[in-house]
Amino acid sequence: MIRQLLIIVSLLLTQTSFGQKNNLTIGPPKLPTKKEAEIEERNHNCIKKVNKSFSARIKNYPFNNTAQVQLVSFVGSSQHTFYVTDSLPRQNDTICYSRLNEIRALTITQIDKLTDILYNYEYAGPIHSMSSSNCYMPKNAILFLDKNGKVFEFIEICFECDRTKESSEEISLGDMCDQKISMVKNFFKEVGIKYGITEGLLMDN
Repeated sequence: MIRQLLIIVSLLLTQTSFGQKNNLTIGPPKLPTKKEAEIEERNHNCIKKVNKSFSARIKNYPFNNTAQVQLVSFVGSSQHTFYVTDSLPRQNDTICYSRLNEIRALTITQIDKLTDILYNYEYAGPIHSMSSSNCYMPKNAILFLDKNGKVFEFIEICFECDRTKESSEEISLGDMCDQKISMVKNFFKEVGIKYGITEGLLMDN
């Protein structure tokens, strides 16, 4: 119900903006029909629309420059905040591994599965609205290490709030269809990460 309301509000705002640009005398925007709202909601779902090969997927940055990929957990902020400020333990530009709870280095097979989730799953159809949680309490991250073992990029994740923060604008997670973060969460669980997945949660999932 909440998602349907968000979709309706977003569609209204889109129609209002369009009307103001083209004709200031146009009356109130038309409410989307129930069918339009249902189509919008359905299109937000993740489906495997493409089947890019592993060799094609790892050409995406930062996988193309990575010697090792690690999944980690850490004790993050307990504050519910809308502002996306990362909590990954660092001193200057160096990750403080001593303050990480769990560390799992991915195998080639696991990297194959992770990139399949990121780059082969897309929105089921055209979308006209986006929604975002008003909290951010990250406890997990994907780390990208270079050949010298130094973390040069990361993707920080708050699974409780369905939000991410990338260390660089060059990093793409592909289409952020509705179930993608949940799919990544399940992947973390399969790899053996517990904190932020099944433990240390502040909100009921």
